Amino acid sequence: MKHVKDVMTVDVPRVRSSATVLETARVMNEAEATGVVVFDGNKPVGMVSDRRFLREFLEMNEKPSDVKISEVMGPFYRVEPNATLKEATRSILDHGVTRLGVFDGEKFLGWITLSDLAKEFTRKSLTDLLRKSDEPHPTEWLCPNCQKAFMEKITSVEGTVLRWECQKCHHIL
Repeated sequence: MKHVKDVMTVDVPRVRSSATVLETARVMNEAEATGVVVFDGNKPVGMVSDRRFLREFLEMNEKPSDVKISEVMGPFYRVEPNATLKEATRSILDHGVTRLGVFDGEKFLGWITLSDLAKEFTRKSLTDLLRKSDEPHPTEWLCPNCQKAFMEKITSVEGTVLRWECQKCHHIL
């Protein structure tokens, strides 16, 4: 079975967190990309997809040159490079997102998109693959409050998810 590192996209467009929505749209258009990673210095702090633009920015009813991309960006859903494509697919489908940030520890390596996965599977084989096992899979994302740590899943003894909590700022989802 292939792993995320075998099919992920490494040449991902990037913008600074201080960039405007207009600047970000230009970067996406020039790269012919459906999303960008938002960086604060060398640290990835979020991402924006074309879907996010439609959901977040359009409702603001502001000029794209007046809104910072940090006001529109969303958190990363995270996957490790050695995760299987099945694990990545499950995470994408479970969270209703189009891409996962690929991280080795805290280092951003690229992302894997629904399109990357679709190239690897036919619809039938993907459905069959997902039905074969219900094993749990890890999901992490960058804290939307402090953007300095990944959220940790807090579960009960029975394994029920109680909440997600940032270990740095203790933000709870």
